[in-house]
Amino acid sequence: MSHRYFCGYNPPPPNFKTFFLPKYEDRLKRLPNFGKMREEWEIQKRPLLIMLHLFADNFGALEKWMDLAYRLAGPDSIGPEMDFYVDDLWACYIFNEDDFSFHRGDEGTSVDSSPLIYGVTSLGEVHFFGGFDGPTIPSLETLGDFCRRVIKGDLEEPTTCGSTITEIDLADWNEMIYSVDEDIAVCFYNSQQNGTTVNDSLMQNLERLDSHLKQESVRLYKLDLRGGSAPKKFSVETVPALFFLPRLQKTNPIKCKYELGQWSMLRFVAENASKELNYYNRRGHRRLHAELLAHMKEFFHTNIDKA
Repeated sequence: MSHRYFCGYNPPPPNFKTFFLPKYEDRLKRLPNFGKMREEWEIQKRPLLIMLHLFADNFGALEKWMDLAYRLAGPDSIGPEMDFYVDDLWACYIFNEDDFSFHRGDEGTSVDSSPLIYGVTSLGEVHFFGGFDGPTIPSLETLGDFCRRVIKGDLEEPTTCGSTITEIDLADWNEMIYSVDEDIAVCFYNSQQNGTTVNDSLMQNLERLDSHLKQESVRLYKLDLRGGSAPKKFSVETVPALFFLPRLQKTNPIKCKYELGQWSMLRFVAENASKELNYYNRRGHRRLHAELLAHMKEFFHTNIDKA
């Protein structure tokens, strides 16, 4: 399938309006339009299961997932307690009409890929059926358990790697760098510039970078060069400067050649990570499952705030 930009303002798949077979309509729903989705959920506050895929135009490969959802949505199963939505990803622009930038066929997705599945509790909490690195293959048992926990509201956010910005100095440099079996990004700065636009902007962007790396195995350090110099092999002509140390090549630091904004620093980390990040591809673009999770959390959180 060709790689093409795919959003709510571009044409949907050729059979977008017809792929949903009538035999499913007594238990499963398609995502409605933006306004109707808001209205329905705000009134009913029912738990939801939302199962999404990328290939409405190859329905034969997807029917097994539709059948799975249909079985769980039965009157003698979970259907009376939650609503089940099954749709092509194109419909998901309803979760953010102004900022929808998914790619169809992106990042190796194929008809053999697992669907993207999200559960929404009656309180508007959104949970992904999978891990930081992507979706889990559903079965009747595992997806049924997920649905029941969504209904009970006892699912917790997955534990993150908890990336934080650690201040280090030259005295503990070797211990902090070489005893860690993870990638490291280290920013050199000069505290004599504190209070200036340069340092204020830098610290804000480092905090934002840190928030983007919560699900990643990357350590983020900063080192004050006030009155000192960087370790050997680091070509620091001016500060601030950002370097990346891959976990198996820490003696070969890579210097960031971009301006030190949050997105350029994220791209730099994503490009040089030992393995591709969980939430971001090599270009620093958020992966499909993570991007949609962010949009859905905002969508339902906004509804909570309005209630």
